[in-house]
Amino acid sequence: MKGDIDIKLLESLFAGGKTQHYLKGHTICDIHREIKKFRWLVKGSLDYFIPLQESENEILVCQISEPMSTIGLGGLNAPRRYTYKAMVSSDSATFFEIAIDELEEHLKKDTENKLFKSISSRLYHQLRAALLKQMDLLQPVRFHPLIGDKEFFMTPETESTEVISLMRCSPFLDQFNEDRLSKLASIAERREYEPYEILYTQDHSANGLFILIDGEVSIKRIEGNIEIKQRAINNSGFIFGWSSLIGEKDICSAMTTKKTATYFIPFKGFLELFSADKSFERQFHKRLLWLIGNQINAAFLRFVGLLGKHNLQAVFQLIENNKSRLPLTSHLHQVAHLLKNTTTKNLAYTALQQLLSQGTSLERHLASLSLELLKDDQEELQYINGLHHIYETVALHKSDNPKEVRKACAQATKKLFSTLKYHIEGQENIPEKSGNIFIYNHLVNDRYYTLNNNFQITLDSHFISAMILDEKYGEPGIRTVRIGQGQEYGHQNYYKKLGHINVYTKESAQTSSETKKESRSIFYKESEQYLKKGYNLIISPEGTSYRTENSPGPFKLGSFKLALNAQPEPNIIPIVLVNFDHRIKDTLYYCKILPPFKISEYVERNNIDSLIDFVESYQKTYTTYVQQAREEADKLKLNLPSQEKITNPPEIWHNEIRRLKQRVAKLEHQNELTAFYGSSSIRLWVNMKKDLNPLHVLNLGFGGSSFAWCTHYFTEIFKDVNPSKIVLYAGENDLSEGRTPQEVLTDCKELVELILAKYPRAELAFISLKPSVERTHLIPQIMETNLLLSKYVIGELNAQFINVFARMITSDNRPRPELYLSDGLHLNKKGYTIWSNVIQEALVISEQIFSE
Repeated sequence: MKGDIDIKLLESLFAGGKTQHYLKGHTICDIHREIKKFRWLVKGSLDYFIPLQESENEILVCQISEPMSTIGLGGLNAPRRYTYKAMVSSDSATFFEIAIDELEEHLKKDTENKLFKSISSRLYHQLRAALLKQMDLLQPVRFHPLIGDKEFFMTPETESTEVISLMRCSPFLDQFNEDRLSKLASIAERREYEPYEILYTQDHSANGLFILIDGEVSIKRIEGNIEIKQRAINNSGFIFGWSSLIGEKDICSAMTTKKTATYFIPFKGFLELFSADKSFERQFHKRLLWLIGNQINAAFLRFVGLLGKHNLQAVFQLIENNKSRLPLTSHLHQVAHLLKNTTTKNLAYTALQQLLSQGTSLERHLASLSLELLKDDQEELQYINGLHHIYETVALHKSDNPKEVRKACAQATKKLFSTLKYHIEGQENIPEKSGNIFIYNHLVNDRYYTLNNNFQITLDSHFISAMILDEKYGEPGIRTVRIGQGQEYGHQNYYKKLGHINVYTKESAQTSSETKKESRSIFYKESEQYLKKGYNLIISPEGTSYRTENSPGPFKLGSFKLALNAQPEPNIIPIVLVNFDHRIKDTLYYCKILPPFKISEYVERNNIDSLIDFVESYQKTYTTYVQQAREEADKLKLNLPSQEKITNPPEIWHNEIRRLKQRVAKLEHQNELTAFYGSSSIRLWVNMKKDLNPLHVLNLGFGGSSFAWCTHYFTEIFKDVNPSKIVLYAGENDLSEGRTPQEVLTDCKELVELILAKYPRAELAFISLKPSVERTHLIPQIMETNLLLSKYVIGELNAQFINVFARMITSDNRPRPELYLSDGLHLNKKGYTIWSNVIQEALVISEQIFSE
């Protein structure tokens, strides 16, 4: 009995069983409810949901419609509670239901363990469905056939005590007594693998059970020659390859990513042990049911985590589901609470890291899965720790010399930004000689990044000091800072050490008009002294901070009056900033340096009305600068004509092609050059060089192009280009113009022939078509085109197909509007962040594998 179970057989086995019918929307089970029944799905389909803690929202994590799928597995193991919610999604559904106690009694009497094996088989298909659901959110890369697959070195002898000790690290094997573990250890083989060796392949039997000793194994699934990584296994004692023990082919392939050692227990060895001890077989298959259920739950939670913003919720749910199985003193009970506050997150991650090596087998498993789900959160915590480092570098600096403290602050700020995505334009506008006034639009800090002492590091002004002035002049410059309020001890301690110029703002402590007047006089005096000594000043004309979308605020006269009256007159260099008020995830910090000017060119000295008119007018002009910077940061199209207006593309694109040829001519070198070629999604990726660092990239995109126009201009554009790799993106405009997916493929092949004729040794990579909001009606054609292209690229060209589509689509195959500009067609910063991560990972991993 494996896959041949049916309703008639169940009725003959369970006299107390009943056939029940439920309508669409009926809740079959709910999370944390006690499991009293075990069900087989006879007909219909189910949706599985994971609720979010402290929220009424639920996330659809899987759909099941295969007959004889089961619900209620958790009733066989403590705490006998559901870990998900299941609802009927078809018009109706039919189940065969029995009491969980009746199932347990039958399993005890089933000397051949047939029902165990049948239920395991059905559950394994449910696990397959749960894993395949994740495929939509995972990044495909090209599959590289490897020479010497399944080769390994096997040691002649294995110490039984060593094997048993490792088995005790496994939550699965730890439940067996010493005698049974000794029997398993006696037939275990120690195998050692080199990096990138295949242990077993999907849709084939692993022929036994693997137990990881050390190293790392990547679990992958190949779909249409596309390799999709599920997860990495690196915990000692982790078991995998067990599907052969229930007579099933494995869902995924297993490949080492570094030198790896495992124990391997062959399938034939298990059969011999089981034939001699049926109770051992029964216990083993019951543990397999627990393991499959555990992996189904993990797959559900991993799907929640892959959605990005719900990774903390996935971990909270993971710990909640296992709370009753954990020791009362387990640190995991604390972790969920510690993760809720940035001041205690370091404690949470320290506890998780300690549990990886010191916890029970269950604690190690949960800690490993938690850390896997929390990668993005750990990056943000690293950023917050960087802010702490900046503050302590200044506040605890031993020197009383402000110049030394400012330098140390700049170095700490550079360290912070080394892990962030930022882009600076216009550095050629910075004067060679110092003694200038740099003005900027001051942006608020996200409150999430407030330090424990209620102080906020002004990210924008620190950026200017460290990443612009210190880089250019070797000196971070002098900033104006507001005078703090009485209770702001952190603010006062910090800026007192830096020696900047203090000014009153509306956020300062209340004081008399005489004191403010005196303060203004000191500001002008100190500022002129610093300028005469050759220092650069950093001043926000607004005197307070705003959000990017509301920036800039009204300008005050002070900085302009200072520039007008100072002798010699300094340059004013405007700096435009956007996004410095945003949290780091999916954010690009953007800075544009504008050409310098002298205010005397626009304002008469000693004419206050002239100065007021200029400042009011310049604030309006500066507002347009900010808007333009926002557009550039969001990769807005630059004067791109709409599709409807393109009547003679070659003529319209004349300047575009000339610009691309000039870009090629300006290249300092072409070593290891990766050229991106295609339509506006490439052209508008203005921060490509920064986003894909350290790759040496060249953007050769031109808006509105199709595969046919890419072919038309290829020879002209690539005349003087010598790339090592060419990355192509086209096809969207083709479909929009009425081309069929098959015609797009034909046009693509024509371009490829041209490329290979000129560059026979160049590597090729293709970016999948993205699902644009404006072209939602074309989603079926886009999906078909992607399938055709992927089969051609990977199967025929043995090239790389980079799937961005999967990261930009919802579970019901609709585009994610938050990734696009208002036109619904071109990507905004969130969209390009996804592209940056997906494409860089694919290209870097490709280079690493080829180098190996």
